[in-house]
Amino acid sequence: MIILPHEKMMKKLEETKIQRMNLFGDLNQYMGSNQIKPLLERNENGRPILILKELEKTAINTPTQESYDTLMQIYECGNWKWQLDNFPTENNNNWGRCREDTCITTREKFQYGNLKEVNTYGKGYYKIITPQEFYELQDPRITSEIIQEISKWFEINKPNRKSKG
Repeated sequence: MIILPHEKMMKKLEETKIQRMNLFGDLNQYMGSNQIKPLLERNENGRPILILKELEKTAINTPTQESYDTLMQIYECGNWKWQLDNFPTENNNNWGRCREDTCITTREKFQYGNLKEVNTYGKGYYKIITPQEFYELQDPRITSEIIQEISKWFEINKPNRKSKG
C-alpha cells in the first residue's frame, strides 16, 4: 500500500474529479440530474462561463453572507477580479468588515465598500441595487437555474473558498 502525503493526495483527488467531469462531459449528468445539457458553456476546468455587463455608477448591496458568496461566484464565472488581481471567491474579508452594509461596485476590477459610505460620499453618483436586480439586468438574465448550476460547480470544485465564510 502506497501512502501519499496530504498535499499530493488532495492534488490527485482534484485531478481525478476534473477527469470524471470531462469524461461525463456534463456536470449535471455527473451530479445525477436527468438534465442532458448544462445551461452554460464551460471553461477547460468545467467552470461555467458568464459574460457580465458592466453597470456604470452602480453598487450592489449584499446584506447576507449567502448573497455575497453567490455574487462572488457569479463574478468569478464572469472572470472578473479584485483590484489586486485575485479571483472573487479568494477573499471573504470584505463581507466580514461591512456585513449587511457591504456594497460591490459593478465595474471590471470591481471594489467593495460600505453602504453608508456609498450613500454619504457617492450620493447621487451610485445607484444601489440588490443582487437580484443585478442578475435581472444581465443579458442574458441570470436565472435561479443558472445560479444553482454555478453553485453546484463551486460546491464540488471550491468547497473551501474564502468567500463562503
